[in-house]
Amino acid sequence: MITEIAVFTAVAGKEEELAQGIIRGLEIIRQHPECISAHATRCIEQPGRFMVTNSWSTLEAHTVDFREGPLFPQWRSHINGLFEGTPEVFHYQAF
Repeated sequence: MITEIAVFTAVAGKEEELAQGIIRGLEIIRQHPECISAHATRCIEQPGRFMVTNSWSTLEAHTVDFREGPLFPQWRSHINGLFEGTPEVFHYQAF
């Protein structure tokens, strides 16, 4: 199992729209058969920053199966245009 952490920063004035888009998008991510869990948190000190934490069965389940499949564009359709730049995404493994 791996954990994907993605950090998004909202476009100024779009904080609530991004929050709602992430919530709707989590339902799409959870549809993937290799997704173990998906949830999001909002930064207290910087309310325009959001952390999406997804657990996947394998790295490839996220980087290939999900990212190159039909669910990824559906997920992104809920948040496109609402965040700045490129989200910071890293994968973690328990040791």
